[in-house]
Amino acid sequence: MNAADLEREIRAYEAMLPELQKQHGAVWAVVAQEKLVRTFTAFADAARFVNAHHADGALIRHTNQHKETAPFVEICA
Repeated sequence: MNAADLEREIRAYEAMLPELQKQHGAVWAVVAQEKLVRTFTAFADAARFVNAHHADGALIRHTNQHKETAPFVEICA
């Protein structure tokens, strides 16, 4: 999976996240080709599934995972 593919999968995941949280709660979501493939309660199970069924790559994200943000840095002169 190249960077553009990964970005598409992330955007698809973020778009479906509210519905995922509503329907599935706290789970690991597997997204491939911009679609939800399956959910898991354990990361290891999600990783094994991707390894067995999506050799070309898939995104695995937890529905309660916070978005990454840059830390706040205050610079005083």
